[in-house]
Amino acid sequence: MKLIIRLIVIGALTYFLSPFTMWWVVMLIAFLVCYVSPSSGLNAFVAGFLGVGLVWMGHAWNLDVQNDSAFSSITAEIMQIGDPILLVFATGLIGGLAGGFAALSGTTFRQLFIKPKQRSLYS
Repeated sequence: MKLIIRLIVIGALTYFLSPFTMWWVVMLIAFLVCYVSPSSGLNAFVAGFLGVGLVWMGHAWNLDVQNDSAFSSITAEIMQIGDPILLVFATGLIGGLAGGFAALSGTTFRQLFIKPKQRSLYS
């Protein structure tokens, strides 16, 4: 349940703040969300990856549809990629990796300041 909440918070903040800020602010969003809410490393990475990646992919697809794939077709031709839609997926992948690693960094940074629990000799 916490994964879904983190994913929605990261995705919503990314969606609303990315048009007004620099591209790297989405990494700060994922970092801070996962710093504030404790989680495992994999859980944080998945939330950041999906939250940022889906928003970036949706935004790239929206821009592609608005200009009738003119820009992506030219870019795909220059890069010698067969299908222009691969650029949309590549944009989502790049955003997802940036968000995922930022979220993972937020979780591990939080763990630096938490004392490890004492293990009992009998358990």
